[in-house]
Amino acid sequence: MTITFRRALVALAVLPLAACSSTPEAAAPAPAVTVTVTETATPAAPVASATPEAVPTETAAPAQTPQVSADVDKEDPISGRIPKIKAAKFQYDEGHDFSQVTPSADGVLRGRLISWGDGEARYVPVRYAGGDFVGPEGGMTYAAPIAQSVQFLSAVGCKGDDQTINSASLGTEPCPRARLIELAGQGEPTALITVKSGQIVKVVQIYY
Repeated sequence: MTITFRRALVALAVLPLAACSSTPEAAAPAPAVTVTVTETATPAAPVASATPEAVPTETAAPAQTPQVSADVDKEDPISGRIPKIKAAKFQYDEGHDFSQVTPSADGVLRGRLISWGDGEARYVPVRYAGGDFVGPEGGMTYAAPIAQSVQFLSAVGCKGDDQTINSASLGTEPCPRARLIELAGQGEPTALITVKSGQIVKVVQIYY
């Protein structure tokens, strides 16, 4: 709001002069003072859009959950029986959660010890392909402690410089638990691994 006084100052300056030049009786009435008020419009502020602009958000990638290999034979579950040695598919562990690294089901697994640490051996199932035993590409990993009374039958002797097998190419040489732990730390042996109550109780090495 701006107020403009256009004639007010001029009128106020003339009044004293008129009073001095005229007698009180002859003094003319003071001219009316006009005050003009001018309002300057202020531009209205822009109205915010009723619909806010969409803000792009990042979507976190879903956590990857280890998947069971398609090469699992559901007709060959882990059980108390000895599995086929040179099977083309992995044994089936029904209901096992491979997002957790835990022991396999009780029974005999055709597998390979791949590491040792924190009092547990890690191991994976194996299948026979192209003249060799191969493990899964990833995800199908178990872990279990090795029982103090574990039975380890080596196919190459306790020093690894002999051939100690039966007609099915399975190890026959009893070796101490310490030797089994040593081999597990080296990522071997490939064997029939028996688990009972969450512990590895027997390991029979496969010779190939």
